[in-house]
Amino acid sequence: MSHSVVLCSTGAGTWYSSRGTDPCTILTYGHQLGVDLEPLVDRSWCERLEEVVALFNRSGLRFPVIHTQKEIGPALGSASMEERVQALSWLDTNCQLGARLGAHLVVLHLWGLPTGDTHLERNLGMLRACIDCAERYGLDLAVESIPCTVGDPLSNLHRACQQDARCQIALDTEFLALHHQVEAVFASDWLWRGEQRVRHIHIKDFDGQMLSPDGHRRYLHPGQGHIDFLQFFSDLRQRNFAGSVSLEAIAVTRDQQVDVHRLTTSLRFIQECMTLACIGDNEIP
Repeated sequence: MSHSVVLCSTGAGTWYSSRGTDPCTILTYGHQLGVDLEPLVDRSWCERLEEVVALFNRSGLRFPVIHTQKEIGPALGSASMEERVQALSWLDTNCQLGARLGAHLVVLHLWGLPTGDTHLERNLGMLRACIDCAERYGLDLAVESIPCTVGDPLSNLHRACQQDARCQIALDTEFLALHHQVEAVFASDWLWRGEQRVRHIHIKDFDGQMLSPDGHRRYLHPGQGHIDFLQFFSDLRQRNFAGSVSLEAIAVTRDQQVDVHRLTTSLRFIQECMTLACIGDNEIP
C-alpha cells in the first residue's frame, strides 16, 4: 500500500443547501486540508462547466479522482430510454470535467435510490456505454459499493465485472458494513486476483444506524463507529492495495460551516492507520 494516496471528498463539506456545493466554498476549505480533493459533481456544475473548470484549475489544488453526480445511477436503471440517454449525457459532462481537472479515475453509482438495484439488469445493460464514455476522456471508471434494495454490494459488483471486464471498483466502508461485507471484501479473491480491480475507497464509519432518531442521515467519522480501521488497512496491505483513499464523512457545524478541524483530525487518523500498515504518500497537517 506504499503508493496509496489520501484524499478528501468534497461531499465531506456538503450539506443539503446550495452553499455546500459551491466551488468557491469548496476551494476555501480545500486549501486548509493539505490533501488532494475528490470533487463530488453537483448537477448545477454541468450548466456552468467552463466557470467551474476555470475556478478549480486556478486553485493550484489537485483532483485525481472525480465522483459523478448521484442522479446518474437511478436514471441508468429507468424504464424510460429518454432517461437512460439523459444519464449518459450527464456522465459525458462529468467525465469532461474530470479530464479537464486532470483526474484519472471517475467513480460511478451504477444504481441508486429510489429504485436501488431493483432492476439491476437495466443498469448493467448501460455499463458498457458508461465505460466507453469514460475512456473517451482518458479515464478509468470505478463502480461504487453503494447500498442495495434487493441484492448486496459485492454480488452486484461481481455482476458488473462479469458484464464488462474493464469495470473497476470503488469500495465504501460504511456501505459494506451496512451489508456486513467488510471482511468479505478481503475473502473475495476476484477483487484482488491479477490486475487489481479495487482502485479507490471511501472512508466512513458505521455503528449499525444510518439514520438518527428524527430520521436524518447520520455520517460517522473513522473512530466513531464499530469498523476496525487498523485491521481494515492491514488487510488492504495484505492484498497489496495501491489505490487512493478518500474521507467521505460529512463535517458541517450547526451554523452550516465546514468543520476543518474535524476533517483534518479524520484525515490524520486515516494516515496514521495507513502508516501502521505501510507508509503512505500524504503528510496531513
